[in-house]
Amino acid sequence: MGAVIKSFLCVLVAALSSAVLGGLFASVVALVSPEFVRGLFTPEGSESVVRYAAAVGMIWGLFLGTGVMGFVLLVAALYRLAKALEARRSGGGASGQ
Repeated sequence: MGAVIKSFLCVLVAALSSAVLGGLFASVVALVSPEFVRGLFTPEGSESVVRYAAAVGMIWGLFLGTGVMGFVLLVAALYRLAKALEARRSGGGASGQ
């Protein structure tokens, strides 16, 4: 059960960290080139372009961080499964003879 909680916390931390990084990156892009953000996202009315870009960047960062961390955990789980199957095969072959 501890491994499940640890994996969940890893995904949570990765997603939130990616959201913060995505928001910061989008804010910097909006500061450097507000025309790009207006053309890309098209915020309504007189909303702050930097705040809007930060919100959109945080959302995309959250999605990407969760996906990447989920993939890393899948690879780690498959590696542990393959290692356990290999140990069982090596142990089973030696005890059978």
